[in-house]
Amino acid sequence: MKYSVLSSPYRYIFLTGLLVYLVTSYFSTGFNHPDEHFQILEFCNYKLGLSPAVDLPWEFNARIRPALQPTIVYLLIKFFNLLNISNPFTHALILRILTALLSWFVISKISLLLLKDFSTESGRKLFLFLNFFLWFVPFLSVRFTSENYSAITLLGSIYLILLNKDSLNKNHLQLFWAGFLLGLSFFFRFQIAFAILGLILWIVFIQKSKWSSIILLSASGILGMLVCICIDFWFYGETLFTPYNYFYSNIIEHKAASFGISPWWSYFTWFIIQCVPPISIFLLLFFCIGGFKNPKHIFVFCLIPFLLGHIVVEHKELRFLFPMVIFFNYIAAIGIDYYFSIEKFRKYLRFIITLSLIVNTPLLLVRIFMPSQEAINYYKYLYDSAWKKQTVLISKINSPYQLGILKINFYNSPFLENIVVENDLAITDYLNEKSPSDVLILERNLNNAHEYKSYKIESTYCIYPDWILRININDWQSRSKIWKIIKLKRTE
Repeated sequence: MKYSVLSSPYRYIFLTGLLVYLVTSYFSTGFNHPDEHFQILEFCNYKLGLSPAVDLPWEFNARIRPALQPTIVYLLIKFFNLLNISNPFTHALILRILTALLSWFVISKISLLLLKDFSTESGRKLFLFLNFFLWFVPFLSVRFTSENYSAITLLGSIYLILLNKDSLNKNHLQLFWAGFLLGLSFFFRFQIAFAILGLILWIVFIQKSKWSSIILLSASGILGMLVCICIDFWFYGETLFTPYNYFYSNIIEHKAASFGISPWWSYFTWFIIQCVPPISIFLLLFFCIGGFKNPKHIFVFCLIPFLLGHIVVEHKELRFLFPMVIFFNYIAAIGIDYYFSIEKFRKYLRFIITLSLIVNTPLLLVRIFMPSQEAINYYKYLYDSAWKKQTVLISKINSPYQLGILKINFYNSPFLENIVVENDLAITDYLNEKSPSDVLILERNLNNAHEYKSYKIESTYCIYPDWILRININDWQSRSKIWKIIKLKRTE
């Protein structure tokens, strides 16, 4: 019997998962990696005429980044502006909420389709648990990143293929949309080509589809790519093929390798450490078992070439593997399900799962409620302070909107003037010379209590609550680099 997500016996898991995704999208402000911000939001801001090209990362001039995601944001912001929604923080929140809904929908649909592969009820529930409550999955699933959207479109394509795999040669419309999604998936993140190659191999050698179906799938995929090429032309104002530019710059010219190279085993050690033991160790072990037990599954065919392709490339980052999270979860859950079917192993599995839950729960709560990037809350405070009111912010050493050699413009208010000085004395000189009625000062030392003649502190902002700041065990605050923003009001 076929169920829908909301009528299935597991609907309480799906609905709780939706709640977790939405709550995470609200609190997970900021970005996990600079690329999430600079290569999407700042690219969009440039097209809106709010960021100069000189402030964009090197990838812009190299023309190696597809314009698909910046264009999506551009169109959404244009629509938001028609509704008088101009706050960039609201824009970012809506993007996360839409992403959370889309991720949840696609993951729920394909999870429901795959539940029949499990032989035990415990295995089915554990698979759903991994997709919705494994501590880092909701956090990754709400991110408006190339990794996430490449995964969403790839999973959507695979869902359409699996849904009609017995009549794949007949259902041409489903096949067309599956191919179109593959074209989009490739342009969201070019490296997904390794997984698409595995998918095609599965269709040819395992599914043994007719060549007419494979040609239709390929043609619709090319059509999706042509749409993206047209978007690139509109965005950059010239005819180009960003996948080739990306390959030439990062592989032929070794630009990516200039950011660091790592040995082939790095992904395994990073996963074990960053996914947190014992969870990571258990999952990796059961992943190997699941792959061995079901080597012909479409997910195995996608994940293995994807992993091997990334192992071969010199520059490695764990985030490059994020598109395969749901694939990994399924294969690991299949491995666990196998041992659940053997009675003598069940008590050991229950111990492993209980221990993993104890570790997973606090990690999940932190990932749900903590901002992805703490500076974003300071940006929001500054934006609200300068809402349609000319405001001066004085910061020492460098601007809070400066991240390395890059500048954050997307969250900056046009009414905020940021003045960068060297020290407290320079701030005093500025106040004596300009005599502003009020001014904001960004302090990078929480304990700095410098006073300014003729000014009183009107308010102080810090992302940490007062009760935490009152606990200064071993004078940790003197060694911290926590920002605070003070507002000065002229007294005479």
